[in-house]
Amino acid sequence: MNSKVYLRGMLLLVISCFLILKPAFSQTKVTIQGVVKDEQGGILPGASVTVADSKQGTVTDDKGAFSITVDAGKNLLINYLGYQSKTYPVSKTETITIVLAAQENTMNTVVVIGYGTQKKSSVTGSVARLSNDNLNQIPVSRADQALAGKLAGVQIQTTDATAGAAPVIRIRGAASITAGTNPLIVIDGYPVPTDLSSVDMNNVESIEVLKDAASAAIYGSRGANGVILITSKSGKNGKTVVGLNTSAGFKEVYRRLDFPTLSQWSEHVKSVNNGVLSPELLAAQQFDVPTDPQDIVFRNGSFQNAQVNVSGGTEKVKYYVSGEALFDKGVIATNNYKRYGGQANIDITPNKKWKIGLSITPSYTLQDAPVYKVHDLLRSFATWLPLYATQNISDATGLPVGNIVHQRAFDPATNPRYKGINLSATANNNGYSNLYGINNRISISKTLANANVQYNFSEALSLKVSGGAFISNSRNDFFQKSWATRDPFLQGAAVAQASTKGSLANSETIDLLNENILNYTKSFGKHDLNVIAGFTAQTTKITSSSASATNFSTDEIPTLNAGTMSSLTSNIEKNALASVLFRANYAYDNKYLISIGSRWDGSSRFGADNRWGYFPSASIGWRVSNENFYDRDAFVNDLKIRMSYGATGNNNIGNYRAFANVNTVGAILGDATSLGFNSSFYDNPDLGWERSFSLNAGVDMAFLKNRFTLTVDAYRSTTKDLLFFLPINTITGSNGVWTNIGEVQNQGLEIELGAKIIDNESFKWNLSANAATNKNKVKALGNSNSIISIGDPKRLNYFLAQVGQPLVQFYGYEYDRDIEVGGSYWPTNVHSDRIIARDMNGDGVVNEQDRVVLGQPTPKFTWGLTSNLKYKDFDLSFVLQGSHGASVFNADPNYYETQFSATGTSAYLSLPKDLQAKTKYKTESRYSIEDASFIALRSLNLGYTLNAKWLSAIKASNLRVYASAANLWYKFAKGYSSYNPEGVNEYTDDPLKNGYQRGSAPITRNITFGINANF
Repeated sequence: MNSKVYLRGMLLLVISCFLILKPAFSQTKVTIQGVVKDEQGGILPGASVTVADSKQGTVTDDKGAFSITVDAGKNLLINYLGYQSKTYPVSKTETITIVLAAQENTMNTVVVIGYGTQKKSSVTGSVARLSNDNLNQIPVSRADQALAGKLAGVQIQTTDATAGAAPVIRIRGAASITAGTNPLIVIDGYPVPTDLSSVDMNNVESIEVLKDAASAAIYGSRGANGVILITSKSGKNGKTVVGLNTSAGFKEVYRRLDFPTLSQWSEHVKSVNNGVLSPELLAAQQFDVPTDPQDIVFRNGSFQNAQVNVSGGTEKVKYYVSGEALFDKGVIATNNYKRYGGQANIDITPNKKWKIGLSITPSYTLQDAPVYKVHDLLRSFATWLPLYATQNISDATGLPVGNIVHQRAFDPATNPRYKGINLSATANNNGYSNLYGINNRISISKTLANANVQYNFSEALSLKVSGGAFISNSRNDFFQKSWATRDPFLQGAAVAQASTKGSLANSETIDLLNENILNYTKSFGKHDLNVIAGFTAQTTKITSSSASATNFSTDEIPTLNAGTMSSLTSNIEKNALASVLFRANYAYDNKYLISIGSRWDGSSRFGADNRWGYFPSASIGWRVSNENFYDRDAFVNDLKIRMSYGATGNNNIGNYRAFANVNTVGAILGDATSLGFNSSFYDNPDLGWERSFSLNAGVDMAFLKNRFTLTVDAYRSTTKDLLFFLPINTITGSNGVWTNIGEVQNQGLEIELGAKIIDNESFKWNLSANAATNKNKVKALGNSNSIISIGDPKRLNYFLAQVGQPLVQFYGYEYDRDIEVGGSYWPTNVHSDRIIARDMNGDGVVNEQDRVVLGQPTPKFTWGLTSNLKYKDFDLSFVLQGSHGASVFNADPNYYETQFSATGTSAYLSLPKDLQAKTKYKTESRYSIEDASFIALRSLNLGYTLNAKWLSAIKASNLRVYASAANLWYKFAKGYSSYNPEGVNEYTDDPLKNGYQRGSAPITRNITFGINANF
């Protein structure tokens, strides 16, 4: 037979057999049995298991199991809401386990709640979460500064931009008048009596914020202003990993102001005074060396940070250990901040019954803080005087060439050697002396140590007992050198030395905590139950002392024994808190959710008859999308509706306010003076808890197959029984009494939106946005309808709290027009300190009846936008933040302009009598009220991650280099005239006087370069 014919025949036979057998093979049925779990090993009931390109499928039962018979060669698609889908090719009958990874940016994230965790899909309160994706790469020295613009309803306000200073944090507005408005900080389960200064962002795993009362009520007495939960990183099972995070950069003042030079002011005077210059202007021209005081007060700052961590472990022991050093050189000369810290977390699981956790977080901070604020540093300079004496200045004043020059050297009354016309506008030292002639160093060491032991009675029931301590020691060393005093400097060294002064203040806080928490978690059928109950006790002891001295013999020895002791004080305070808590979370079929909780707190700060407070909470949720009738392929594929109501408390009024306090007084008895005591305020055994009641309604949804998520919360919180100091007539022998009166309400709307714009292997782009409104209202003020508070009695300004209105409003006179100074037009930049106010009631005079509301300091609308973009090995992220509708009482212009009293000028005296009756100080009027709105590019981060080839060459598992910027762009409101619209830096502890700005440090632009690596 021809071989070619044979081969063709054989080939046709093979093809025919394949065509005949293929249908038979494709129809071979196989059975797949399996279990669907998450990455932590948890079962996933209700997961969808379908055959690709068909309508055949099934769902997992309450144990996560499934069984399906399909044609061999087909693909199974496994889906579960909130998890990444997975494809499994079918070839034979077998039993398999499918592990689904959690899907990013969905409502299935596990969040930390008080004394436990919970999936966000099951949370019925208002809880916001931030994972530390790139917060540690933002060039700031404090963890709280990195949160700006990230969370709806959480306002991070940079009231003091000096290095190391703490921002002000407000969660859903101010809820108290005198009992503080700061949130409770909980670090790894420990409620600490401090701020976030000791927290290193490199050690943070996540940050949760409990915003509504139902979420915060588990912390009862201290949750009225919200709760911030910090969770630190911990070790993971596997080989040892060494991590390195280091960065360095620089910063500068974002905005500078214009201070007119002598020549610029002279041109201005000529234009308004028929070309004539005053004798002072003519005399000053011979000494004129144009000086910008900002060049002396401000400098370019720098920033360095390095952190090393080691982590790893086995099934039985896991560890995470780190050490950090940070150096922050501020933009104000002599302002520096250093922090050294560490973290050690060890988790030990010897067997299934026992689990032991140990953690210790030590830190040490050192801050050189300017004593004088920016306005005092800048205003004492004359722009026509150099910092150091020139030859002609020496000839005129007697100062040695090169000596520091103060304006008072040009005043014959203080310098007999100066014979010219008085050119001095202030007796203050110039800012250089106030910076370099004063040492003010604050050092704080903190240690947070915690140990816990958990015993598992069964898979469902466990008891966790923990004990911890927070110890803080602070020291403030102050010394003012002889050449930094305001005393006349030309009257001999003895006078100057007598004005030297120094002080030393020490404070120690020892806080001890014991918690005993019983936890029961059980799933049975369609029911999921978690119950916790416990008892906690916390005590705090604060010991402080201070001493001061004057008349130091030399500037070179600043210790107090080198001077004459002038005062010595010491103080010891204690307080204690005991609590019983309970919470139950129940879910039926992962559809119907309910949480109830209670906490009973007893505080030593309150009266003997009213020490215990009860703080209940309840919340419900309905996962509509888990209903059988709901189409999961609809536009909105995940939907949850929730509502909560709860009570929280506030005891932050200091110690011993419920008890009569006494002061020492002197009394003249005959010819002798005897010491005695009188009451500073009366006791009140009924003084009790300030309580906040909050109603929250929210909806969580995901749509377009989880590409977008949306959370909306509407809330109303009412704080009752405000802790308030009620003044009484001193004829009674006391100043007043602490009592519970008044009511304040906050209500608002919060929106958080997340979006996966692009999501593929090489290109990912995620956006998240948040927006919030808050409206504050006074509901009651006891027997009064309003309270008018005076801020600075020297430069009058008023704040109004009135029933039916916001808690704080600026109050004063409507601005009509300026008063022209006239006369000598000296010194430079001179203005009248008064204006002509508007007669609001038309009675021909301007008095208290003409005062009106001029604005309020609370933003009407805040928002944030975060973008994270990754293309192959490059990533780019930014955070925008905006605040709108707030006003600020800006006292800075009153200092940067030289204010001369209108009553002492010919301009005032030449006014008609009717206008003289309408003059008021600028600070009493709208003249000082400015728009505090702003938009800021809070952070911009560009990074590159080395690919596997380069990583292998340097034996690293991960390495990323980045460049980061903070406040690269900052948009000020029109008309805002100073350095920092967020700089509300006066009366920050008095909510009734919020919104006052005087000499706040400027916003800075920061540029940083860094490396994150793991080996």
